[in-house]
Amino acid sequence: MRNATETRGRRAGALAFWMFSMAAGCGEALPAAPCVPVVAAKAESAVAEDGRLPPAKQIHVKTPDGLSIAVQEWGNPRGPEVLFIHGLSQSHLSWAPQIGSSLAKDFRIVTYDLRGHGVSDKPIEAKYYEEARRWGDELWAVIEGAGLRHPVVVGWSLGGVVILDYLRAYGDGALGGVVFVDAVTRLDRALLGEMPPLWSEDLSTRIGAMRQFLRDCFVVPPPAAVFETMLVYNAMVPVEVQGAVGHIPLDGADESLRALSVPALVIHGAEDRLAKVAMARRTASLVRGARLSVYEGVGHAPFYEARERFNAELGGFLREVAGKREGGSALGGRDVRQ
Repeated sequence: MRNATETRGRRAGALAFWMFSMAAGCGEALPAAPCVPVVAAKAESAVAEDGRLPPAKQIHVKTPDGLSIAVQEWGNPRGPEVLFIHGLSQSHLSWAPQIGSSLAKDFRIVTYDLRGHGVSDKPIEAKYYEEARRWGDELWAVIEGAGLRHPVVVGWSLGGVVILDYLRAYGDGALGGVVFVDAVTRLDRALLGEMPPLWSEDLSTRIGAMRQFLRDCFVVPPPAAVFETMLVYNAMVPVEVQGAVGHIPLDGADESLRALSVPALVIHGAEDRLAKVAMARRTASLVRGARLSVYEGVGHAPFYEARERFNAELGGFLREVAGKREGGSALGGRDVRQ
């Protein structure tokens, strides 16, 4: 059992990893992605302002370490597959602007709640969050349990760490492509912003930190009803989870990025206060053939703040990946499975 000094040290150390979550932008590329005008976040479809979504097909999968993970399926069951991975303290509801958009007409959309989040299992023992392999195994379980074949995986913020943990263990042989959205791919204070103390044991401090964390995700704050919904699912994450997630190692991350052989798109908000745009530039520079798309005037959540541009860009990427697969192009795919 850790003493009080060790506990405080762990939580202070977690600060380095709390800088992630949402973003968007335009113009800088490797090669450059098409530049689409940034538009205000407005309803593209009939998603209720209080966060309610159309009914989903509910799937529950078991991870190799015995956790139940809540998975949801939407959209066209025969369309190309896209799997969304949310960020720290969030849930599958984060992807409402995509689930309720025209993307659902053409694509099979799958979301899930990470361990410790949403309606997935929330053990409080640190080992379930501090060991990188568990996050990679969880993503593998979701892909297998949902019956996905070569999905494009979209990882936002902490979702980038999850993708890297998966790649290190399994390679990219089962993936169609990867999209990094304001994703954390390196734990470096120079690339991360300040993080409110979400792991505080003082309730008033922690609630204030949640509010500030959410505000820091946006340049233009969401309407009150949407913000309230976000605050509710942020509050569902146990304090023990907040204190442990910051200790996920990212050993071998650069090697995994350099070895990525499937199409990759890197999207980032230029005004991101949690994960600086330099993070995205570095990620794109390491991935062979990656496109970098920076959204000016957008923060940590480009899929929310610039949803029309984001959805158009993502839809184009998904169609391109699907077209190459159908055309028989060798998209590579490295199967490691350690």
